[in-house]
Amino acid sequence: MQDLPQQAFKEEAYELLSELEDSLLELEEQPDDMDLVGKVFRAMHTIKGSGAMFGFSAIAEFTHEVETVFDLVRNGEISVTKHLVDLSLQARDHILSLLNEEEISTDNGQTLMAQFKALAEANSTPAIPDVTPESPTTTEENIPPASTLKTYRITIKPNPDMLHNGTIVTNLLDELLQLGTCRLVAHKAKIPPLDQIDPENCYVSWDAILTSDCGEDAIRDVFIFVEDECELNITVVDTGSDSDEDQTIKRVGDILVERGDISQADIDKVLEKSKRIGEMLVEANLISRDQVESALVEQQEVRKIQEKRQQSRPVKAATASSLRVPAERLDELVNLVGEMVTVQSRLSQTAALSGDAELQSIAEEVERLTEELRDNTLNIRMLPIGSTFSKFKRLVRDIASDLNKEVDLQTVGAETELDKTVIEQLNDPLVHIIRNSMDHGIEMPADREAAGKPRQGTVHLSAEHSGDSVVIEIRDDGKGLNAEVLREKAISKGIISAEDTLSDNEIYQL
Repeated sequence: MQDLPQQAFKEEAYELLSELEDSLLELEEQPDDMDLVGKVFRAMHTIKGSGAMFGFSAIAEFTHEVETVFDLVRNGEISVTKHLVDLSLQARDHILSLLNEEEISTDNGQTLMAQFKALAEANSTPAIPDVTPESPTTTEENIPPASTLKTYRITIKPNPDMLHNGTIVTNLLDELLQLGTCRLVAHKAKIPPLDQIDPENCYVSWDAILTSDCGEDAIRDVFIFVEDECELNITVVDTGSDSDEDQTIKRVGDILVERGDISQADIDKVLEKSKRIGEMLVEANLISRDQVESALVEQQEVRKIQEKRQQSRPVKAATASSLRVPAERLDELVNLVGEMVTVQSRLSQTAALSGDAELQSIAEEVERLTEELRDNTLNIRMLPIGSTFSKFKRLVRDIASDLNKEVDLQTVGAETELDKTVIEQLNDPLVHIIRNSMDHGIEMPADREAAGKPRQGTVHLSAEHSGDSVVIEIRDDGKGLNAEVLREKAISKGIISAEDTLSDNEIYQL
């Protein structure tokens, strides 16, 4: 059995790979969409960093090559082409195989890595800058415009036993440093004397002041696999909007009060003296020097970015949060609710027979609550069928490529909900029908043009509620069924005899 952190990594990686496939397919249709490029890059970056942290070195090494290429795409040095999308989808499949620990050809992975390296090396020669040779190239010149930047205060407080699971905290901090301009302040006050130190415990916490064009989700992605092992707080201290420019830079005392490190009363008390407030607070043993240093760093970074800002940037809306729960726990919950419904029914019968009005009232209340609990529990198992529909985009793309056909998959009703178990059972039948539709329904592009149709065929996949049922329909705009061909096939297989007289509809049902 794998360690819990490794299992958590695999579960998150599966989800990232699913999102990666969707992003790549969208990117093929919208090659200039830099948001999609960013999604692909961040997915690869997260898989690489977390894979290295949890011992999946083969995944980290392989993913690094793909990430490098998409970093070049992000910087405008490589264009998105069908060839790049093909390679990236193959890379996604290879990472999935490594994640599943399948027996795969080493040559395949090496070949893909070589192809990505070749892409990177072919575009690694920098363009000649439009400056004189004496003009220095600094990291300051390469950072995004100040108008696109936000400044975050990130508080990282690891649980004391965080290191027990093999987590390497420095890897997390290194990954955070790659997101932008970042200054770290370590809080060391809880480090015990040397003879009391447990080398497997973590005694240090950190404040990070990060100025970056990334969103809060990208920051949380750094800690995605250790979110239960540390306290993480992210606060935007400078939003990147014009309104920030109208505000004065906060004083160190104001920052300390805002962060909860000290009270306003403490500030007022030490202000009666003439020394710097930070020094006075430390001398009064109200806070540590690390806390003052962290507040000073925040003040300096906000002042720096506000001085550079030229224009505003809107704040991104926060995304909804979710909780990952193992399916086994959900199944156990459903079973317990089923037992509770049975017990509740017995309680109602007993109360009715007893003639006790108070007991009947309690039984009715329990019945109401049990019904609500049952309905809510069953709704937890309901999932939108769109998660299954999205998988067929890749299937249609690959089959069309193998058959040299041009096919577009259109879906309707992706929000239609079904029980998780039903959705899982639908996958194989739907795959079979879609394959048949593309194999036998959609014609070759030249044949379609000769028939006055568009070169590209269309497969429609829809889902909708009809009463208590859900109807899933697959249609295509191909040539349809040929009753005579089907009749001859049925005769050759002995399903019917040559003397049988069947209508076209009866033949279609064979």
